Amino acid sequence: MDDLRNLSKDSFPLWCLAHGAEVDNNPVEFEHHRYLLPVYADQSNEVVLAKAAQLGATVWMMLRILWWLHAHPGRKAGLYMPNKELVDNTSADRLTPLMQSVPPIREISDVNDKLGLRKVGKSSFYLLHLGGKSAKDSVPLDYVSFDEIRLCSDKDIDQTMERIAHSPYKMKLFASTTGLPGSNIDMRFNLGRQYTWQAKCGCPDGCNLARTFPDCIVPDDPRRPGEVYLRCPKCKYEIKNPQNGRYESHNPGADYNSYHVSQLVSRFITPKEIWDFWKRTTNRAEFYNAKLGLPYVDAENMGITLPLLKAAVDDSLPWAEPRKQASKCAMGVDQGAGYLMVTISDLKEGKKRIRHVEIIEQHNPAYRGPEGEILSPFNRLGELMHEFNIGLAVVDYMPNTNDALQFARQFPGRVFLAYYSRDAKEVVQWNDKKQYKDTIRKAGPFLKFKHTCQIGRFPSLDYMFGELKSGAYVIPDPERLRQMAYDEKTNILVPMAPCQLLFNHLTRLVKQWHETNEETGDGKWQWVYAGGDPHLAHSLNYCNVALERMKRQTLFTFA
Repeated sequence: MDDLRNLSKDSFPLWCLAHGAEVDNNPVEFEHHRYLLPVYADQSNEVVLAKAAQLGATVWMMLRILWWLHAHPGRKAGLYMPNKELVDNTSADRLTPLMQSVPPIREISDVNDKLGLRKVGKSSFYLLHLGGKSAKDSVPLDYVSFDEIRLCSDKDIDQTMERIAHSPYKMKLFASTTGLPGSNIDMRFNLGRQYTWQAKCGCPDGCNLARTFPDCIVPDDPRRPGEVYLRCPKCKYEIKNPQNGRYESHNPGADYNSYHVSQLVSRFITPKEIWDFWKRTTNRAEFYNAKLGLPYVDAENMGITLPLLKAAVDDSLPWAEPRKQASKCAMGVDQGAGYLMVTISDLKEGKKRIRHVEIIEQHNPAYRGPEGEILSPFNRLGELMHEFNIGLAVVDYMPNTNDALQFARQFPGRVFLAYYSRDAKEVVQWNDKKQYKDTIRKAGPFLKFKHTCQIGRFPSLDYMFGELKSGAYVIPDPERLRQMAYDEKTNILVPMAPCQLLFNHLTRLVKQWHETNEETGDGKWQWVYAGGDPHLAHSLNYCNVALERMKRQTLFTFA
């Protein structure tokens, strides 16, 4: 046994077995958790686990951190959770017994440590939540891990990742049930090597039970009344033991390992239990997230679907040519760090026509000066004002506030600087209609600049999607407008159709109910992102607001 323990210093799963680690008074074992063995054996510095509920991910993270801290005296690790209550309960009810069950950890640890900080010899194990600024900023770490990140904001996670910026180790773990497609854990899984559990069947690659559900379930075989069992829908092989399988990579060229596993693999949850839950559930999204470990969104909660966008395409409508646009256009601009996303539209015969879409990036060689110098993206924006006969532009005023203000002053009354309000009930309030108080007139340059507008985030996006769905918009063939731009995933300069990216961004916005009072069920609808920040969707929203102002009659209420 001593020889086995010596060997376990270099093997995490062997370390757990050799030292008798216990979970909820049961020893850690892989006979009934075969899907976890490859995850435990993966000792790389970044691992992502997208999974269904109750499959042992939290214990894996805590044990892996304890093993690593024991092998690296004096280092610091942090396990981050969505809220303080979950941190306190996990620390007291799960971490304490876990540490006591492993002799080499028990011998160098103090059970009287604070719930949020456990000393492992000279090393420190922090349990923190993402609800407070100090938790994200105050502690330098070598190891960060995140549990249930679908309940955390990407912004908070990115901020917390700075805790390992100066560490020579930079260890990272992510585990969570899934949420919306392309967001949180699903985004991280997709960017990884995408190892999915394939149960053994008659097919060479096995059967992905989660991806083939419900076709992999046989609930009503007349030869086996009352039974519910698993079967590969392709080769019809009955899968008696779904843990007899392996992980297969679907993105082998990625930089880190990501895994997916569902409850259909569990030895403790039967196919009948899952099938019965499926038949009675009123929450389809929660079933996909918690049972299958898959992202899900109801089509009715999407702002718009791709088929509806394609239905708005008119192949006979040309893209506008610079300096040949006769009618006045509206322009919407959303900002990012070093780039602008632009949508330009006009009105003709009662239709809103998208005339131009462009991605302006300061590091793109196409937007540099004559000697290759880097220019502000607002330089190109000024050219667009002339090239496309812009009558009114609505421009996001952040993050480059000074550049936006300088640009707006170059075109007095034709450029409004916009900011979203999450609580506003009106679509837009135009601040040039307001009478300013003396205190505002004496304030900073942005507050004194009268050509600004406050846009209600939810109502404005809701109105824009309503216009798109109702057929108010017509769009030229997206593939006929091309430019060079940096790919969102690879950051490589490639030829692309910016209007296709606009379509992609529009389908990323999903309507979600946000409950503010658990007792009464009160809350409000919000637009959330199913994927990355949809900048081009916001640029179209600003453009839509500008078009409505240009109308003689408007549906909006002005302040």
